[in-house]
Amino acid sequence: MDRLTAIVLLLQGGRRTAGELARRFEVSKRTVFRDIEALCEMGIPIVTEVGIHGGYTLMADYSLSPLQLTFHETMLLRLALSSISLLAQTPFKQERESLLAKVQALIPPRHKPETDQLLQTVQFNIPARSYATPFIERFIESARTQQWLRVTYRSQQRTSQQTILPRRLFSSGGFWYCEAYSQEHQEERTYRVDRFVAVSATRAPEHQTPLPSRLPYKHPSHPEVRIRLSARGILLMERNPYFSDAIQPLGEEEGLLCFRWPPAENDWLARLLLSFGPDAEVLAPPSLRDLVREMAQEIVERHYQQ
Repeated sequence: MDRLTAIVLLLQGGRRTAGELARRFEVSKRTVFRDIEALCEMGIPIVTEVGIHGGYTLMADYSLSPLQLTFHETMLLRLALSSISLLAQTPFKQERESLLAKVQALIPPRHKPETDQLLQTVQFNIPARSYATPFIERFIESARTQQWLRVTYRSQQRTSQQTILPRRLFSSGGFWYCEAYSQEHQEERTYRVDRFVAVSATRAPEHQTPLPSRLPYKHPSHPEVRIRLSARGILLMERNPYFSDAIQPLGEEEGLLCFRWPPAENDWLARLLLSFGPDAEVLAPPSLRDLVREMAQEIVERHYQQ
């Protein structure tokens, strides 16, 4: 029944295929067909569209009334909110605390010890960071409304002023990041939110060229990166959620890391690879290999001078 209810809630949001529903609930398409048939027998007005682009939808005037959460659903929501609270400078702090109090009130008193035990047993690994992100809600709103911003940003090399259009915010490794299009650089870049010094609204640039569609990091148009990893390098790289699924076996004790990567991000990637020492060797592209060599040479010269 929980799966049937969830299917109806998903269909309220738009058309879904049998394959989508099967992957979502980790069941077979045959099970999805039976679920749809059961819902139709219960009087749920599901419209079936046949063909290669077919799927399931609900009649436009049908919707479910608000549903009560089960105990395990309430515990899961409590766990998620508690994990978000571990992030430094979480946006909408007042609303988060209000929601957390409401969820806590939904848990029956007899189940609160079990909930507390769950929170102590299952936790997300979010590093504790001490930094301020006073502009994070401003960036979220700008990304939603497509508002251009004039910012002062402190990077690793220097402090600069830029005109940017935020597109997406995400958290990784305990830090908040903002993907934004930079008018000065004429490309999309990723910024660490705590490094913004000043932010103000501004007009869209004059003679603005159409913004390019955002290409994912693994887009086929990006150059291919190939890196040989030692056994220790494989263990280190497997901790990175972006690269872990791109490692291929290479012999008994080595691995080959292959993926597509935008050249504009090579500086960040080179610094990551330097932290691996001799456990990572860049095979391609030559530009990344040369960059790693230059950075390593700078380190050698600095220590040699001392």
